Amino acid sequence: MNRKVKLRAFLPFLTFAICNLQFAFSFANPPPLPTFSPLVFHPPKPERWVLPNGLVVFLLEDHELPLVKLEMLVRAGSQYDPPDKVGLQSLFGEVLAVGGSLHHTPEEIQRALDVTGGSLGFSVSLEDASGSLSCRAADFDKLFPLWVDLLRNPQFQNHYLDIEKNKTIESLRRINDEPEEITRREFRRLIYGTAHPYARIPDPASIKRIARKDLLDVHAQYVHPNAMMIAVSGDFDRSAMKIKLQTALGDWPRADVAYPNVPAVIPTTESKLYYIERPINQSQIRMGHTGLKRHSPDHFAWEVFNELWGGGSTSRLFSIVRTQKGLAYEVGSTFWEPKDLGLILSICLTRGPQTTAAIRSIMDITQGLQSAPFNEKEISFAKDSIRNRFVENYTSSAKIASDAMAMEFRGYPSDYLDTYPERIGKVTAEDLSRVAGLYLQPDKMITLVVGDLSTFDKPLSTIGRPQEVKPLDYSQEEP
Repeated sequence: MNRKVKLRAFLPFLTFAICNLQFAFSFANPPPLPTFSPLVFHPPKPERWVLPNGLVVFLLEDHELPLVKLEMLVRAGSQYDPPDKVGLQSLFGEVLAVGGSLHHTPEEIQRALDVTGGSLGFSVSLEDASGSLSCRAADFDKLFPLWVDLLRNPQFQNHYLDIEKNKTIESLRRINDEPEEITRREFRRLIYGTAHPYARIPDPASIKRIARKDLLDVHAQYVHPNAMMIAVSGDFDRSAMKIKLQTALGDWPRADVAYPNVPAVIPTTESKLYYIERPINQSQIRMGHTGLKRHSPDHFAWEVFNELWGGGSTSRLFSIVRTQKGLAYEVGSTFWEPKDLGLILSICLTRGPQTTAAIRSIMDITQGLQSAPFNEKEISFAKDSIRNRFVENYTSSAKIASDAMAMEFRGYPSDYLDTYPERIGKVTAEDLSRVAGLYLQPDKMITLVVGDLSTFDKPLSTIGRPQEVKPLDYSQEEP
């Protein structure tokens, strides 16, 4: 075969190789991504309406589905429980929902819910009591009077109080079944002290002391229209709904409410390491200290910093501790902003043999971030992630109405939801460096480990920080 014939025979293979090379380069050099306009978020505005007795109402019509959702907040909360009756307001919420009203027995109310498929409830958290009613629009006129009668005239029948007390005591008996719950609870007690309302827990003796009169007293002290807000969303006519609310709640007299003093939080001052010995294969780790109060002017900067520290899937903690080093099943950071000093903390779940290595890695990363050494690409991605999650939260009229109510209830400005994405977007690298220096304090970090020390690769005392390692007896009153 001459050279021309040989070349002609080789050309198909050469062409195939060149095409594949071009195909490979097309993957190696993708076209630039399109640019998008800045995120704009304008949720519908609920109408704010105030009854003469001070009850604030938010109304948002949405006729997409034949449903109505009513939600309520009252200025109360477990932070106001007397020291000898911790758990009182939590029981108040539970029994309020099932203990009957002045004009309707518990059985009548439950039967009405069973027939209509509706639901109602009440509960109490640290800083507020809440209530809700969900039903078909066609059933609202039937169920709303029952909900109002429970709210205004609860009976707290002793039989149902005893049931809820027994359920609470049983849950306290099993309080140490879950290592994650032990870690969460005891970490708060280490930060705030066992007697502070932000961390205290009931015991069977305090639950047994609670009587029906205590629940009636809580209702008389806190549940008044001028200490309350209601949000109604869904398939209704606004004018007609106002008439229903005015008829049911307008004659309820306002009252002066006196709130017990809540002790001020004492800031964390020094680094300590505690452990709880448990025969488990995995270690629960929490590391943190006191942080920001609600309405801190640094909230938005800290939210972006937290996203970069451990709040997101591309954060430093997640990328290094979990992805690069493989030291954790779960790892991240979070923060909590109550009325007084909240929490700044990192959380980790790891195998027993990796416990000390995971703690050291979290400490090293946290110390390295005190100057917030993030590049513009990281910062931009973090801000986009926060804003996208924020917008995705508001996919229903019920969420929009209830959050508008909650924002005002907690003292946020009326434009908070509208300006949230913009204010996140304005956070700069300088802001991050400033808040990192102000609020991230590795030298004041409390560490709590729950796990089996016999499985650890090294003793906790070898972590490399000059701190005393203490066992925590979580059955005692003070750590």
